Amino acid sequence: QRKGLGLSFENPKYVISKDTENNTVVLGDESELFSTSMTVKDLNLISVEALTQPTEAFVKTRYSQKETPATLFPLDNDGILVKFHEPQRAVTKGQAAVFYDGDTVIGGGTIV
Repeated sequence: QRKGLGLSFENPKYVISKDTENNTVVLGDESELFSTSMTVKDLNLISVEALTQPTEAFVKTRYSQKETPATLFPLDNDGILVKFHEPQRAVTKGQAAVFYDGDTVIGGGTIV
């Protein structure tokens, strides 16, 4: 968003994070939008009962996004740590992540 903030910068800025409790946003450069990993909770596993070891998969963090290779690591607290093989743009808390093995949906959950 380039209007409405009442601020002027030499280069475009992007919302990196929001703090609704304090009514603030953190702005940054486009490079700061990229993530190498994310944590997913509220899991709904479909084609497996549980992930018990690191698993190679394809991941989507947006409906229109192309699937990207990643490694899924099970966490002790019923979550999954996803490590992308290449940094991904705009991984957003509260959005859904879906894991694939080819055409088979492994499952998904909420990005935290």
